[in-house]
Amino acid sequence: MRSSIVTLSGLTMALVLGACSSVPEHAAPELPTQWFSRSQSESIAPEGLASWWQAFDDPLLASLVTRALQQNHDVELAMLRVASSRAQSRQSRAGLLPSIDLPGSASRQRIENDRDVPPGLLRDLGLDDDIRIETWELALQASWELDLFGATRARSQAAQQQVRSAEAEAIAARLAVAANTAQAYVQLRALQNQRELLTEGIDLAAQLQRIAGLLFDAGEVTRLDVESAAAEHATLQADLSELEINLAQASLALDTLLAQPPGSSARELSAHGTIPLASRPIPAGQPVDLLRRRPDLIAEAARLDATALQSLAARRDLFPTLAVQAALGRSGMALNDQLSSVSNFTRLGATLGLPIFDFGRRRAAIEMADVAGETRYVAYRQSLGDALEQVEQGLTAVDGQRRRLQALQRVLEHYQRTHELAQTSYRLGEANLQDVLNAQRGLLQGRQQRLAGRTALATAQVALFVALGGGWEAKVEEPTTAAR
Repeated sequence: MRSSIVTLSGLTMALVLGACSSVPEHAAPELPTQWFSRSQSESIAPEGLASWWQAFDDPLLASLVTRALQQNHDVELAMLRVASSRAQSRQSRAGLLPSIDLPGSASRQRIENDRDVPPGLLRDLGLDDDIRIETWELALQASWELDLFGATRARSQAAQQQVRSAEAEAIAARLAVAANTAQAYVQLRALQNQRELLTEGIDLAAQLQRIAGLLFDAGEVTRLDVESAAAEHATLQADLSELEINLAQASLALDTLLAQPPGSSARELSAHGTIPLASRPIPAGQPVDLLRRRPDLIAEAARLDATALQSLAARRDLFPTLAVQAALGRSGMALNDQLSSVSNFTRLGATLGLPIFDFGRRRAAIEMADVAGETRYVAYRQSLGDALEQVEQGLTAVDGQRRRLQALQRVLEHYQRTHELAQTSYRLGEANLQDVLNAQRGLLQGRQQRLAGRTALATAQVALFVALGGGWEAKVEEPTTAAR
């Protein structure tokens, strides 16, 4: 007997010592003190990026993004995942409280008696024939598993971190929808402007083809010049057909983002519009700001904290458990129609659990939780590295595209002066009409290049806003009843 007690005590001490082992800690990842692409960075608060699309000063763009955030299905699904995560958190907190229920039971048993019962008490009770036994019980019952060592609390805190992660993912979904809407709007406006320029190019090519035909009739050019002009005209017409397809696809993509019937965007954006640009410089802040501003990093950090708490809970599972039960109720019994009784009762008990034989399973659970924590730590570092890269690329792209657009503007100015000089020379008789048309073609190409540069800069600006963590919100609301 003494040997068994010593053995049990030794096992208990081993379990307690094992459970007291600390959760593996992870070093904070190193961050650069400033951006490589900028020597000086102006700080910006997360709230300053909440409505980053307003920086483009385009009311229609702002309206489209607002509607997309209200109607997009991806946002609705993300909000529903937040609601589900919050429900799971409430469920986990319920484990810290006692459970109370009102169970009831009733039974009837019939026993056939095929033997004669001699005179006496049994026959006086009417038990000489079949026997009926009826029982019932109704009680108010409570049970509570005491969280003595914090395993349940750790799991509840882990569930709260999962809620934090789901909320950050919902913000990330909103950010993605806003960015996709802005990008789709920019592409749609770019295609509309390209269509206008291409139409002008087709008219110009038709004039060149007509002039080539006249010059051929006059014997000044060869058939090769005529065919080249006709081929250029036909090529531009084919490009216009392809552009119309791309324009329709871009319009339908925007309809999908807004969760509206196909063709709605095509009607709403039928009027000509310019490609919007953020006129003011985009402040990048410091690299450390990404940790509290990027929703994907906030989600990864929350998941990392959740795995650490799950690992702690797995260690606490090595400790003994204690549960108490109490019941207060009334029960009754009836024997045929002759004998019945009703009584009140109370019950009070406790259950002590000590993990011994499933020690291996619990240690394996700890190892699995530790591996999950290491996985989340690597994922967090990877996401942080991707975020730093995206910001650096965004800063480089915005600065480079802005310089490129300025250079293309100068190129366009040269084309404009060339066209003006060609027209003046033509009026003075120093140049022919083909020289004027060639200058006009160069001017058209310059306008196309500037349009491409403006589109690239707008796209880079949107990407930089996203990389900086735009779309920040202080609170994620519960989904509406309609969304549910």
